[in-house]
Amino acid sequence: MSSDSYVALPGDASTREVWSLNNWLPRIEQVRAALQLRIDEVIGATGDEGENEADLATTSMRQGMGLVFVLGVLAGALPFVVNWISATRAGTALPLLRLVQNLNEQGDQWATLPLPLDIWVDTARTLAGVDPRAPGWLVAFLSALGEWINWPLNWLALWLVYGLGVLVVSKLLGGPTTLQRFYAATAYAFTPLLLAALSPIPCLGALATFVGIVWMVVMYIHAVYVVTGLDMGRAILSVFLPAALVAVVGVIMLGATILSLLQLLI
Repeated sequence: MSSDSYVALPGDASTREVWSLNNWLPRIEQVRAALQLRIDEVIGATGDEGENEADLATTSMRQGMGLVFVLGVLAGALPFVVNWISATRAGTALPLLRLVQNLNEQGDQWATLPLPLDIWVDTARTLAGVDPRAPGWLVAFLSALGEWINWPLNWLALWLVYGLGVLVVSKLLGGPTTLQRFYAATAYAFTPLLLAALSPIPCLGALATFVGIVWMVVMYIHAVYVVTGLDMGRAILSVFLPAALVAVVGVIMLGATILSLLQLLI
């Protein structure tokens, strides 16, 4: 009996269909609708793959993951080229180049601290000036490539980890939604961050990145509002409360670290 004799059921896809681009990325029309804050038109009731296979107008969590990954790759393309050129001109790895640049920019401020930072500054400059065993352009390329790869990975980590915190808070506030539907909706909020691709451009890059972040926050709040059914006030609280908790913990840990260093020096 041929495979055509069987009835194609949602979720019963072959290996080739599973790896099809349509199964990993939403359509352009869906992204455009989400940018216009019409996320409710592109999100189904569950956000799973079976629902998406039955109705292409919906979005699955898998498509959301693919969207975040591709956006990260595209946003990091221009910075990768700029970083490669800068590191190649300096003849060193990108992390060492940035370390020296930061030390040169903030050297005067750090000089007022009661810490022996001059030793570390001189060490960093010496390391940056050492000729690498591999060709300089290759070292620069590999280090810039590593940072480019970190773009989509960091975005995926932010989408998953911070999103989990937002989901937990929204659940505590009474928002009924599924994990897959939540992630499918919030993935669209990363689309404005594509403006971060302009970050290497002086002035314009900083402005574009700022606009992208603000636009992202607005879209994220709207996505949480849509998928959880919470009122706007509780949706905003769900988005910002995890960030506030992380900030408080970070300040406490930073203060403890500074006190420990001062005790060692005194």
